[in-house]
Amino acid sequence: MTTTRGGRAPRPLPPGRFGAPWLGETLALVRSNHGFYKDRLAAYGPIFKTRLFGSDFVVFSGHEAFHVFATDPRIERGDADPITAEKMFRGSLALIDGDEHHLRKALMLRGVGFRSAIEAYVPRMQQLIGEVVSGWMSRPGPITIQPDLQRLAARMTGALYTGDESEEAAAEIDAASADARDAFMTLPVPLPWTKFGRAIKGRDRLARAVDVAVARHQDGEFDDITSRLLAAARDAEVPIDAVKGDLRHLIFASQGGYFVPFVLVTMVLAQHPDIRERAREEVLRIAPEGEVTLDQLQRMDYLEQVSKELRRYFAMNSATFFGRVKEPMEVGGYRIPAGWGAIGGIHINMRNPDVFPDPDRFDPSRFEPARESALPPGSYVPHGDGHATHHRCPGENIVTVAVQLYLTLLLRHATWTLPDQDLTLTNELFPLPVSGLAVDFRAHVPAVPAAGETKP
Repeated sequence: MTTTRGGRAPRPLPPGRFGAPWLGETLALVRSNHGFYKDRLAAYGPIFKTRLFGSDFVVFSGHEAFHVFATDPRIERGDADPITAEKMFRGSLALIDGDEHHLRKALMLRGVGFRSAIEAYVPRMQQLIGEVVSGWMSRPGPITIQPDLQRLAARMTGALYTGDESEEAAAEIDAASADARDAFMTLPVPLPWTKFGRAIKGRDRLARAVDVAVARHQDGEFDDITSRLLAAARDAEVPIDAVKGDLRHLIFASQGGYFVPFVLVTMVLAQHPDIRERAREEVLRIAPEGEVTLDQLQRMDYLEQVSKELRRYFAMNSATFFGRVKEPMEVGGYRIPAGWGAIGGIHINMRNPDVFPDPDRFDPSRFEPARESALPPGSYVPHGDGHATHHRCPGENIVTVAVQLYLTLLLRHATWTLPDQDLTLTNELFPLPVSGLAVDFRAHVPAVPAAGETKP
């Protein structure tokens, strides 16, 4: 047996398989983005090797390994992503690392991460969400809600990014984003009639929308994400093309980042009426009517727990953007050679029974303050891990607020059930019910206190 220089036997490589030359296991990943990671976790454990798009990779999951992936400087982002990510997110800070990344991420947080920014957006978000909820209450059921929520997300893009709130603009953002999402569920063959070819066209349509939005913001007065990001970029002398790349990425991410959790939380609260009614009690106690404020939302502890469990439970993100191991390292008892690619397995990491007992059960109490504070670093990572100015999703706070706001407006007015339908989750980048989620809404009628009782 060979030994290392210090006399210790070398650590083994992670388990797994490389598959065919160059192609490796790429077809398996394309066929089932989420199933790929789930199946290999079951076969090999939380750290495993694979070959994708011509490169050897190690997938990191388990909280300790994931935290290493996210924070160890020996793993750098920027030169290991597959052609799909490179084509779809060119010009975005997601594909770079180092000082430029940290600077641009700090600027982005001024637009989507700071409390003062989000507080400014809440009134318009409430108006848009309220219009959808009111529309549902006035229509006979059942209503298939996914199309409505996709269009809502696109309208929110107009309100928060482009400055164009017309229905035509919303329809274009909705359609272009849907085409762009398909890039990650097919082989990267950029012929016009292929799914990937249509995805590239969707990317280009989003880019044109960003060009028009930036010009509009340079000529007018707005208080939205784009205006704040442009102002921050001017202060830091960041080129306008870099801002456009980051805006395109934000718009793409926020489209799914809003409507996907809205659909899934509506489904899961119908399946768990006890959780729904506890959430309703909190809403009616803190914000029973009128304008919803950020202060009120931040007092809704149970809604925050529901929002966090939603993002742990459902497979919204299978993996991080890819990185590259720059120096040999050891993780979890395995050696990782320099030059290998590195991937953080997001969803499989949050199904770790050692951290989240009975992980297939939807349980918001996992995020009660005492239990949440006991979670080890690297365990709850729906938006990534590590410092906010590194490779962690900048939209974490605004998504939390959006889900709470959606639930507040829905629970004020409605109760709902699910008619018989196919709730199997689709094999897509963001898995959703095959049915599009048909819902029977009814007006919520507050319970009348019995004689001699008083309302709380």
